[in-house]
Amino acid sequence: MKQQALKIELLDDCVFSATPATEGGHESLDRIPGAALLGAAASRLYTDLERGDAFTVFHSGKVRFGDGLPWDGHNIGWPVPRCWHYPKTEGANKDDFLIADNLYNFAVESISKLPDGQQPKQLRDGYVHADGRYSKPAHSLRLKTAIDPATGRADEGRLFGYDALHRGQTFLSVIEADDEVEDTLFERVVEALQGQVLLGRSRSAEYGRARITLVELPELPQPSADGDDSLTLWLLSDLALTDARGQPTLQPDGEALGLPGAQVVWERTFLRGRRYSPWNAARHGYDRERLVLEAGGVITLQLNGHGRGEAIGALEKGVGLYREAGLGRLWIDPPLLRDEHPAFAGRSAAKPDTTTAPEPDHPLVGWLKAAAGVDWKTEAEQKAREFEKTYLEKLDESRHINGIPDRVAYGPSSSQWGTVLEKARSATGDALHRALFEGDDAVIKPKGEGWDIEVKDDQGYHSLAAWLKGQFARHNTDPKAYAHFVRLLARRLQDHIDNRRV
Repeated sequence: MKQQALKIELLDDCVFSATPATEGGHESLDRIPGAALLGAAASRLYTDLERGDAFTVFHSGKVRFGDGLPWDGHNIGWPVPRCWHYPKTEGANKDDFLIADNLYNFAVESISKLPDGQQPKQLRDGYVHADGRYSKPAHSLRLKTAIDPATGRADEGRLFGYDALHRGQTFLSVIEADDEVEDTLFERVVEALQGQVLLGRSRSAEYGRARITLVELPELPQPSADGDDSLTLWLLSDLALTDARGQPTLQPDGEALGLPGAQVVWERTFLRGRRYSPWNAARHGYDRERLVLEAGGVITLQLNGHGRGEAIGALEKGVGLYREAGLGRLWIDPPLLRDEHPAFAGRSAAKPDTTTAPEPDHPLVGWLKAAAGVDWKTEAEQKAREFEKTYLEKLDESRHINGIPDRVAYGPSSSQWGTVLEKARSATGDALHRALFEGDDAVIKPKGEGWDIEVKDDQGYHSLAAWLKGQFARHNTDPKAYAHFVRLLARRLQDHIDNRRV
C-alpha cells in the first residue's frame, strides 16, 4: 500500500460543518474531513485525468484521502476511544496530559466497574497523543448578517454565525493508495495537494486558506497475527456500514465488517452515531444522507473461526462506504487499548523546551563577564530594551492584521503592566514566572482582556499571553536578573502607553 503524510497548516479560519442544518447554532468538526482534501485535489486534477484514472482516484476507493487530525510536530492526535472512563469525582487530565491511572479501559474483559463503587464518566471528546497529551482543536465563532442587495444594508432577521477551526493550527492527513494504483498517478494526486489550497465552506470570503506540505509518515505499531480469538477495533474516522439488505445501519456485525460469522461483543463495544448530508460544491447540492458511527468508537470482535491474519488483512484497508473520503479507517488491536490502563510513551518529544540553558556556574564565566564590563543588571536592561522593540512590533503587526486604527487603544493597558511591575517587585525567578502565567490568579491570562489578542510568529497564531509566556521563559535563567528584566520592561511599556495618550 502506498502512503504519503501531509502537513496541513491553517492560514485562515476554516469551516467544516458537522451537519447541513441552516437553523440553530452552527457547529464545525474538530478535524479536517478527508472529503475536503478529496475535493481540493479534484478541483485541480479531475479534468486533466483520463476518465478511468479519474474514477480510480476519486470514486473507486482505491485512493483514500484520510482525515486531517491534530499534529504537534511529533505525535498525531487520535480521537479519544469511547471505552475510556474515569471516576466522576476526579479529572481525566492535568496540565494537558491524561492521567493514565485515572483512565479505565472498559474494552478489556477484566474491567466492568470502577473500584470502591466510584461512578464512571466516559471521556467523549478531544484527541489523545502517543505521549498522553490531550488536545482539543481551538474554535472561533463569528456572527454575521446578510446584506440586502437592494439597499446595501444589513438584511433584518438574517443573522447567522460560523463556528470554525481557528487559524494557525496544524493537522496531519495520510493519503493511501492500493498497490494496483500506478505510482505516477499517485504522485500526481500528492503533487496536486501541495502548496496553498482552499478548504471548507465560505471559501470566497475570509475562510478556507491552508498550506499543505509533505512530511515523513509516522509509524503505527502493527497488529500481531498471534493471539486469542478476538480483535479490538478503534475507529480513527467515521464509519458508514450497511446491513445485509444494503441499508445504512448503526449496529455493526461480522458481515458488515467483511468477516461473515464474526460476532460483536457488545458489552465491550462503545459507539455513538450521527447523520449528515455533505455539501458537494461541484454539483451545487447535497449528497445522500450518511448514517455513520462516530470516530473514537471501539468495537470488540469475536472472530469465530476466522484466523487473526485473515481478519487483519480484510480490515487493514478500511471498511464500509465512502472510504475514498477518509471514512472507515481503523486501528486494529492498538497498544493503548490492550490493558486496564493506557501505557503512554515518554513526554519529551511533545513539548519542545523553549527555555535557554542555564549559565554555567564557573569562575571563568564570571571573570570573562567582569572583564567585558557586563554585569547582570546591565545585561537585563539591554534585554528589556531589545524585547520592548520586539513586543511593540508584534503589537503593531497584530493591530494591522485585525484592522484596528492607531487611535484606538489595543493590547494590555498601562495599569495591567503596572500589576506586572508590582509582581516583579515581590518575587523572582520561577516564583515570579508562576505568578505571572500560571493558576487562576495569574496576572497574564490567555483569556484576559488585552492579553487575549492574537500575535503571529513562525509557529502560527497565539494569544499574546501565550507568546509572552514562551518569550519570558527564555530570560528566566538568573532569578534576580529575570525580575529586573520584567520590572524594567513593564515600566518602559507603561511609559510608552502613557505617552501615546498625550
